[in-house]
Amino acid sequence: RMKALICICVITLSCLFHVSSERVPPNIVLLLADNLGYNDISIFGAPSSQTPHIDRLGLEGLKLNNWNSAAHLCSASRAAILTGRYPAKMGIFPRVFRVDAEYGLLPKEITLAEYLRDKNYSTSIVGKWHLGHRPEYLPTNQGFDEWTGIPYHMSGGSVDGHECFADTNRSMWLPLYENEKIVEQPVNLETLAKRYADRATSFIERNAKKKPFFLFMSFSHVHQLCAPKFGEEQASCQWSKRKNGSDTSTFVDAVEEMDWIAGQILQKLDNLKITNETLVLFTSDNGPWVAEQECSGSKGAFEGRWLYDNTDRACTACPSDYLPISPSNEEHICILPGTNRKLKGVPCGADTGLGSVWEANLRMPALVRWPGQIQGGTESMAIMSSLDVVPTILSIVKQDIPDNLDGMDLSSIWLDPSRYAVNTKDRVLFFWRDGFKSGPLPSP
Repeated sequence: RMKALICICVITLSCLFHVSSERVPPNIVLLLADNLGYNDISIFGAPSSQTPHIDRLGLEGLKLNNWNSAAHLCSASRAAILTGRYPAKMGIFPRVFRVDAEYGLLPKEITLAEYLRDKNYSTSIVGKWHLGHRPEYLPTNQGFDEWTGIPYHMSGGSVDGHECFADTNRSMWLPLYENEKIVEQPVNLETLAKRYADRATSFIERNAKKKPFFLFMSFSHVHQLCAPKFGEEQASCQWSKRKNGSDTSTFVDAVEEMDWIAGQILQKLDNLKITNETLVLFTSDNGPWVAEQECSGSKGAFEGRWLYDNTDRACTACPSDYLPISPSNEEHICILPGTNRKLKGVPCGADTGLGSVWEANLRMPALVRWPGQIQGGTESMAIMSSLDVVPTILSIVKQDIPDNLDGMDLSSIWLDPSRYAVNTKDRVLFFWRDGFKSGPLPSP
């Protein structure tokens, strides 16, 4: 009888040890910047921005040095991140969803939020959506339990003191949504960053001890504001919390405010003692709008010299809403139509950021942290894509990966970057239908 009891105890302890050694599916936090360049954060070599909180993810996790966006514009790149599928397959091209858009990400497309909700995750998005603003296309109909944010980018509408040039009848005010309802219009830029941080940390706190959660912190930073009817474009093109009573914000201000929000989220994980139970991924949807110059990010080392050397030097790329003053314009002067307001653009050959398929627009900074599972202070040069987010996370949470995804499961590299267990070289990173005026769906 004693031997039998000892045997039972051994078996029980063995079973307990086996269960405890199983990897528990983590909480997921996806931090996504808007139009951020490869070296616009400190850990990737930013010359002036200070981003200690975002940098912390790389210092305590894995720095992904060869991360590529699956699209060159916001709506398409965000669809790719959330579905793991080429945007052209979903009809999300050739441009972004605007204020007059009739369509959005089709409800038949399955998002990461929907996959995770099937695994009993609570889901929330805070910030920019940009995948359709009509009711059937809102985030709450795409797998998210809740949403606080704006439906477009920051130049998608007017705000107080900054009426968009395209807002001809003072009706295109940028709204702030709470789930399906507009709760503020225009959105208040003075309080937006704190609102985002409060909403994100509240969601974490409400769910930390109940069930696993997925937070999609979709920053409205660092997309510039629209071309204003009044005031100078370059003096009012960026936004952030106002410093020292100033009415203007620089690009660096916007980057650092984004970092502050990230810091609030990471601090909440620390305070609740769930840092080790949470996988955090940071990246950007696509690169900087080069023609916006000091209002936008940096191309870094990805200059695209071939294009510059082989493009007419008189060709001019202008900031949003501006046009070249003449077809042959070696001074690269741009003018706001119907006004005498002029500013300097850039040579077309230098415009290799947003909207282009050059590396400055597609090569993104990326960091992933999961303490205890991903070794801190490591780096990887494996070729990765934003398409890989969905299949990799599904693998980590032990969810079946659908056959129709275009991304790859790179969990083995995330968890051990010293191994190239997956061949990431022989793949199509970017697929577009250039030359076609329309896709499977009518134009957005």
